[in-house]
Amino acid sequence: MLFESLDRIKRNTLMSTVVLMFFGLVLLLLPETYFPFLSSALGFALAVLLVYTILCFLSREKNLMAYIRLSLGFLSGVFACAFFIFDGLLLAILSWLVGTLPILFGFYGIYHAIAFARRSGRKGWWMLIVLSACLIVFGTFVFWNPWMDSTHAFIQIIGGTLLYSAFISALSLIWLWPIHRENE
Repeated sequence: MLFESLDRIKRNTLMSTVVLMFFGLVLLLLPETYFPFLSSALGFALAVLLVYTILCFLSREKNLMAYIRLSLGFLSGVFACAFFIFDGLLLAILSWLVGTLPILFGFYGIYHAIAFARRSGRKGWWMLIVLSACLIVFGTFVFWNPWMDSTHAFIQIIGGTLLYSAFISALSLIWLWPIHRENE
């Protein structure tokens, strides 16, 4: 049971690292001229999700979970309309999301460094505290937005913050994962 939980945690951490790295690279390599297209494409994808949710609701049995999915589908439809109507909404949502996630990951990393890495007796466990604190600072800078004048610079900052979050997540997995010793 314990090893199944550890494997699930390891798999979730690896998947979140890969997803963060992918989105960070996409945002770093995305030219500024494609950003309005990205906003429209996301709005279209959310509108398609709304239609799919409605069709699934009509074709399946009606229970509480189906109504919750339908409500979330309507919420995605509202966001789809908002992406088409408001021009800078995607940038504002990215700023809020990418500002919040590194701060949460930073506090989570500090907690894990103190609770688990320190007890493991590995050398350099305190580096996780320093790197996680830097992650909190980067998340605060994204909230503060001194780069909001230039869309391209702001997208670069968001992409770099996501890549740094992925890097810290991978390092914490390496430091916290148990090592099997031959002499035990």
